[in-house]
Amino acid sequence: MDRIALYRPPLISIDKNLLNLSLRGDQKKLLEEFEAKAARKLGVPYAIAVANPVLAMHLALYALDMKRGDKMIATVNAHPGIGQTIRQFDSKLIFCDIESDTFNISLDLIEPLLEDTRSQKVRGVICSLAAGQADDFKRLYSMTRKRGMVTIVEGFGAYGLEMSLADKEPDLYITSIVPLELPAAANIGIIATFSKKLRDRAVLIRNYALNYTASYIYDMVEVGCAYMPSAIDLAYAISLMPCVEKAITRRRVIARRYDRAFAQLKHVTPPVKKYAHSYCAYIVKIDKNRDGFAKSLIDRGIEAEVNYIPLHLMSYYRSKYAIKITDFPRALANYHSILSIPIYSDMKDKEVSRVIDAISEIDRSRVW
Repeated sequence: MDRIALYRPPLISIDKNLLNLSLRGDQKKLLEEFEAKAARKLGVPYAIAVANPVLAMHLALYALDMKRGDKMIATVNAHPGIGQTIRQFDSKLIFCDIESDTFNISLDLIEPLLEDTRSQKVRGVICSLAAGQADDFKRLYSMTRKRGMVTIVEGFGAYGLEMSLADKEPDLYITSIVPLELPAAANIGIIATFSKKLRDRAVLIRNYALNYTASYIYDMVEVGCAYMPSAIDLAYAISLMPCVEKAITRRRVIARRYDRAFAQLKHVTPPVKKYAHSYCAYIVKIDKNRDGFAKSLIDRGIEAEVNYIPLHLMSYYRSKYAIKITDFPRALANYHSILSIPIYSDMKDKEVSRVIDAISEIDRSRVW
């Protein structure tokens, strides 16, 4: 029996003209086209494309001029790349616990962190959208802006290019063209912003901070790096754009099937939906022996994964910050029960049924 992957990127045909441009190395034209289309889709004046979403976060922090000793508040339940990019500037993470139902950062717990006198030099808050669920952005921005802090909304593939930011206006929004980072899949990281100053600095740094005074004369004006996406990735991303909204719609249809099926089960709880949700991941809770449940699924040829293992459980942060595993009880409790199951736009109805049948069977037949 064929294995059902946790996620597969959409299989599309790259537009022939775009493919020819990429093979000729016309990166600049492809870059301009992609960024213009991404900005329109997201409802922002500026979109900056980079090679992948983690690099997008790194470039965003670089553009903000993060320095040693600066601090950034972030959810303890996040992609490992979030914490790593902050630490690469020798800046400090201030972890915040989560909401147990949405898995997003707890806005109730952010306020005390901001008021704490030890939070001096806090630059802002990174709000990670777990599994693609939005949050109370208005409340979050009111907390940061009155203190002159920056807000970064991180949704690696959470909305793709569906969510308009025009009425939300984060300082920076980080997303990607496909929901999950896969080594074999083409991808593009996107920084969306309303700030021309941040956009200009990010664009400068993105290509070694080289300033061309002529087509063949350049000067390096500060330290930059190679963040640029490849021409072939840009061709793929532009070709994929018309399919993004359809892909999100399909994932929502699958999520509704899962919701109905799992609501009847004894040991499996479907995710809680409080805000707009694009289901770049579908995370259930298993009330007992999550690892045994996951193994039973994998033995049936169905992939499963934990998204995410809380960062405070990682060896690096435990030793660097002397964190106790009990310091973030909600994230810890969730970690022992959550499990991501397959969801992607090209998933066939019979594959969805197979996942539902397998989970239902395990729920009924396992010795709990």
